[in-house]
Amino acid sequence: MAYQAARISHSDLGLPPNSYIYKVISTASRQDPLTYERFDLLATISSDDSLRFIDPTTLNVLPDGIIKNVNDKVTCLERGNDTPSNILATAGRDGLVKFWDKRSRKPVTTLHAREYEQ
Repeated sequence: MAYQAARISHSDLGLPPNSYIYKVISTASRQDPLTYERFDLLATISSDDSLRFIDPTTLNVLPDGIIKNVNDKVTCLERGNDTPSNILATAGRDGLVKFWDKRSRKPVTTLHAREYEQ
């Protein structure tokens, strides 16, 4: 039996032309790694080095939901391991890992990679 997908919504997320979305994750609270309490917020990173917070029901970027220049050449987005899921981590080719508070949209700490000496 063949199924046909139907588009129910779309958004450009306010991205500049020719941008790529690298990763989309849920930032909803969870009881364990596989059980979410609700589905209330998505986060994305993209090739314009931004972190965006999106309403999953409308696919609209939230007010104050774009953080520009999170890393130089951002490549990674992960959830923090806090139960309420308020912390996100980004990393990039700049050697930085930045931890962001999704409530304030501000960095809470930054880890710097040390230069490797041969």
